Amino acid sequence: MPGASFFTVPAPPGPRSAVDATPTVAARMFARCAEEVPAARRFVRDVLADHPACCDAELLTCELVTNAVQHATDAARVTVAVILRGVAVHVDVIDDGSIGLPHWREADGHDEGGRGFQLVDTLAERWGFLRERSGTCVWFEIVP
Repeated sequence: MPGASFFTVPAPPGPRSAVDATPTVAARMFARCAEEVPAARRFVRDVLADHPACCDAELLTCELVTNAVQHATDAARVTVAVILRGVAVHVDVIDDGSIGLPHWREADGHDEGGRGFQLVDTLAERWGFLRERSGTCVWFEIVP
């Protein structure tokens, strides 16, 4: 869906503190194809603008969307959701596929693949995945 817009949703009003600032949520759906990976990366860059974790979030989103394109073979779409709460960044990469599970691979030497989750594990404060019938969500959080 090149050129598709994204939406932002403020959190409901309520008591806030510096730690629990009102989050901003932006999400966009992409076709599950390699040509959409750069668009997903630009989407994160646009949402985070000058945020100190922008570059790391772009890189990790690119890795996770690429994983969905390569491995969620029965999926049609990949959704990227960015939640910004204060300085903390949370990104969900969600595919609508129903087969396969994300898994860690050890890469060494001249291997061309298998480093995505290693990058996520190194750069993210926390990360994980949730598998449901409707698809898989792989997420990460960065706190600069």
